[in-house]
Amino acid sequence: MGTISRSPATLRWARAFAPLCLVLGAQNIGAQGLISPTDSSGISSPQSQPPRSGLMPGRPMAPAVSPDITEARELISNRKWSEAEQLIESRLAKRPRDPQWRFLQGVLFAETGRQPEAISVFELLTEDFPELSESYNNLAALYVEQRELNKARLLLERAVQNRPDYALAHENLGDIFTQLAIQSYEKAAKSNQPAPSVKLKLDHLLKTPAIRTSRVTTNR
Repeated sequence: MGTISRSPATLRWARAFAPLCLVLGAQNIGAQGLISPTDSSGISSPQSQPPRSGLMPGRPMAPAVSPDITEARELISNRKWSEAEQLIESRLAKRPRDPQWRFLQGVLFAETGRQPEAISVFELLTEDFPELSESYNNLAALYVEQRELNKARLLLERAVQNRPDYALAHENLGDIFTQLAIQSYEKAAKSNQPAPSVKLKLDHLLKTPAIRTSRVTTNR
């Protein structure tokens, strides 16, 4: 049986935009809160992460969002790339380790097709702030665009290990497993004597609307 051509799975993308929750401790980093106008997931802080025992703490109150962060998010949302880049670079010149501005820089690079630069930004964020699940999610989305599904899977597994209540990463991980299943069923269908169940399973997955129409979004 021939394979059905389609685009690789694409993931929902964490774009730090609306007013919740990268609270990394103002005394150390000076971070304000970020999340998306279209997604309820925020960049959460070490304080908002569940403890390693798996017990969930209460949700923190949303911190205030600084005017310059709001401005940068609006510039990206309105596709004013040059102005957004100038603002982000000016803030990073003053606070080069600030995770919010670095995160926004990664989002900007990804939005403007500069995938290698975006990957580099998010890789460094996962190294410097390994507790921030959103960086793993975005890095996974970029790897999916390069058809690196197993790399993306490992990153998403780390994201949900850090933050078991991160619904966006759980959804993306489910999409990854679905695409890996499709690949396996396609290989099985090409064998000399595929079981009848293989075609039924493959057809079922390929007819799923969410699989056919999924695309990258973010809680930027």
